[in-house]
Amino acid sequence: MFGFGKKAKKLDGTDILLIKTDEAKSRSFYLVTFPSIVANDIASMLKKLERSVFNKSEFLGELGGFRILTHIDAATGYEVLDEGDMEAQPVQIQDFANILLRRLEALEESGKFEDSEDLAFFLGELTMLRDGSFVPQQ
Repeated sequence: MFGFGKKAKKLDGTDILLIKTDEAKSRSFYLVTFPSIVANDIASMLKKLERSVFNKSEFLGELGGFRILTHIDAATGYEVLDEGDMEAQPVQIQDFANILLRRLEALEESGKFEDSEDLAFFLGELTMLRDGSFVPQQ
């Protein structure tokens, strides 16, 4: 009731975001997982990207127009019950960030958003996530 022990669980848990994509042909949902200790930073950055002008299929391809539907906080475990369904397989934040990063890098190279502070912010955050420097190594 008062959150006793919650901080200890937060350090060891895994957060999961359920992300829906309307434009995707191969999958409509992504279960993105990451350590709970960095959940606030990752979730807020992805929410900012969700609300940004870059969240369109013309910029993010099949991930364009994504929506974060659910945030599961500090889970101590999960079990994939349908191994054959690609949507049931969780995606590590490093892999999800890499997908987004490649699309935004292509956008930057096109020169359409050359002087955008938001684009630079997302490129920096996603690069740290992809490289693992954002997420503490265990």
